[in-house]
Amino acid sequence: MKLRELVDGIGELLAESSGDLKISQITHDSRKVQHGSMFVAIEGRHRDGHNYVGCATQLGAVCILTNQPEKVPFSIPICRVDDPRKAMALMARRLYDHPDQKIKIIGVTGTNGKTTTTYLTSSLLRRLGTCGRIGTLSYFNGHSEERATRTTPESSEFYRCLGEMVSNRCAYAAVEISSHGLMFDRVLGLELQYGIFTNLSRDHLDFHGNMESYFQAKHRQFSLLRRGGTAILNWDDPYAKRIVVPEGRHTIRFGQSEEADLRFEIGELGIKGASFRVNFKGDTHDFRIPLMGEHNVYNFTAALAVALCEGRKLSEIAQETGDIRAVPGRLELIDVGQTFGVAIDFAHTPDALQSVLRACAETNPKRMITVFGAGGDRDHSKRPEMGAIAGRYSDIVILTTDNPRTEDPEVIMDMVHKGIKRPLGPGFIRQTDRRQAIHAAIHMAEEGDLILIAGKGHETTQEIHGRHYPFSDWEVALGFIQQRIRAKPLREDRVDRDRTRPPATSPRNPASESATPGKGASDD
Repeated sequence: MKLRELVDGIGELLAESSGDLKISQITHDSRKVQHGSMFVAIEGRHRDGHNYVGCATQLGAVCILTNQPEKVPFSIPICRVDDPRKAMALMARRLYDHPDQKIKIIGVTGTNGKTTTTYLTSSLLRRLGTCGRIGTLSYFNGHSEERATRTTPESSEFYRCLGEMVSNRCAYAAVEISSHGLMFDRVLGLELQYGIFTNLSRDHLDFHGNMESYFQAKHRQFSLLRRGGTAILNWDDPYAKRIVVPEGRHTIRFGQSEEADLRFEIGELGIKGASFRVNFKGDTHDFRIPLMGEHNVYNFTAALAVALCEGRKLSEIAQETGDIRAVPGRLELIDVGQTFGVAIDFAHTPDALQSVLRACAETNPKRMITVFGAGGDRDHSKRPEMGAIAGRYSDIVILTTDNPRTEDPEVIMDMVHKGIKRPLGPGFIRQTDRRQAIHAAIHMAEEGDLILIAGKGHETTQEIHGRHYPFSDWEVALGFIQQRIRAKPLREDRVDRDRTRPPATSPRNPASESATPGKGASDD
C-alpha cells in the first residue's frame, strides 16, 4: 500500500514527496523490521522506541511513525500523529484490508477462562469452518502456529494475524482480549461478531489500581460489537449484570441462574471430566466433557453459545464432546500409570486458584497436595489471599517460587505465608527451588492423592532478575514421576498433546519492551 493511502486521515506526512513509498509492514519491534516497513516509535514506561530508529532504518524501515519527530535525527520520511498506539492500530487494520470485516471474530474477555474458551470455541466451530486463534498460548492463522508474545498482541501483530487468517480462508477467529489489550488500543477499530464475558475477579490491580477500573477496561470489549453482533455473558457473575450492550446488538446469558438463556445443571464432577444438562430455548440435552471442574462447564457453555448462534444443534454437539482435549496448562493431567494424580494449571490469581482447587476437591482425593507460589512485581495484595485459599483446600501446601522477576523470592513467600496460617511441618513446606518443590510433592504422594502444581501452567521459562530460564512444570513433573515409578516413555497418544506446547520463550526485544508494559503472553 502506498504511504499516502495508509496515513490518509490518520496522520500527517512531513514530506509530501514520500507519499508514493510502498509500505509492506507496520511494526513497533525493531527486530522485526524488514525492507518496506513503517517503524512505530513509542515512548514506553521503561525504554523509548525512538532509540531504535537507527536500527530500524538499517534493517529497511522507510518511514517512522511518531508523535515526537524531533527525536528522529535521521534523514527518513516521518509521519506525525498525536497518539502512535492509536495510529498504529488504525493503519495496521487498513494495511491488512480490514480483515475483521471478512471473518467472524469472537472476542473473549474476563479474568479467567479466556484461553480455554477460545480453544473450545474453535473446536465446536470446526464443522462450520476453520477457526483461527489469538491468545496466551499461541497464534494460529489457520495453517500454522506461532509462539505468543502476549495474550493480546500489539495491533500491528494482531491485524497481521487476522490478515493471514483471511488469506488462509478461516471462517472465524477466536481471540483473547485482555484488559491491557483494551487499555493500550491493541484492538482499536476491531469489529466483533461475538463478545464473551467469562468472569471478573482480583487481578492486575498493580496496573488498574482498583476493581472498578479493571471492570471498566474489560467493559470496553462490548463497544467493539458490530451491529447485529451478540454479547455472551456469564450471568452468574455479578459484574455481567453491569455490562451495557449497545443498541442493535443481541445478548445471550449463560450459567446456572434461572434467568440464564443458556442454562446448565451440574450432574457429576470427577477427575476424568464433568457431566451436566443444558437447556436452550426449551431444547434439553445431556453433555459430558473430558475436562475437570465446574469452571470448565462455564467455559464450555460460553463456547456452546457461539456454536448455537452459528446454527449448530445441541443434539449433534452432545455427540462430539468426547473429542475435546485439555488445553495445555489448564488442569492438564499427567498420567503415565502412577497411582496418584498430577495436574498442571496456570492459576495465578485467588479466584483461579480457588476454582481449580474446588475442581480438585470435587474428585475426592485421599489427600490434596498443592504446589504454588506468587509472581514478583505484581499485585502484592493477592498473595496472602492465595495462601489462605491454598491452606483451606489442601492437606499439604508446598509454597515455592513462581516468576520472582526482580523481587526477592523469600519476601514474596513471606507475604503468601501470612495467609496460610499454619506452621512449618508435615502439612506445610517452604521450598524456594521450584524444581525441588515439585520433586517433594511427587516423592511424598501416596495412592489416591492428587497433586496440583499451580501458577505457571503452559509456561516454559521462569523469569528471574530479567532473564528467562528454561522451566516447564509439565516436563519437570513428568521426569520425577517417571523416575519414581520407572515408567517407560509416554505412549505416542500421550505425547501428542505436548506437541501443541509453544516453544520456550526467548528474552524480549528491548524496543518492544519499551512500548508495552506487562509480563508477556502469560500475563494479560
